[in-house]
Amino acid sequence: MRIRVIQSGGVAGLSRESVVDTGALPPGARDELERKIEALGLFDLPARMTSRLPDVIQYRIHIEHCGQAREVLVDDQSASGELLAVVAEILGDAP
Repeated sequence: MRIRVIQSGGVAGLSRESVVDTGALPPGARDELERKIEALGLFDLPARMTSRLPDVIQYRIHIEHCGQAREVLVDDQSASGELLAVVAEILGDAP
């Protein structure tokens, strides 16, 4: 599974990107991240879930798994806490 997250927006308008290939992770970390991704049901979410509020942080999430690809655009006001936690983990912000 390959996951790419691009964070953009906010008051400063900064952008950053991170890519994780779960095949390169240790088995325990790989299994845990893949389980979290599967539980989110990213392939079933609408392509765009944004609040359209000004100065929110947006996340473009692109995922490739088992020959399928999906891209979802969310922001920090419309995304679930679980999705934001996974995004933080991919971006390297998780504790």
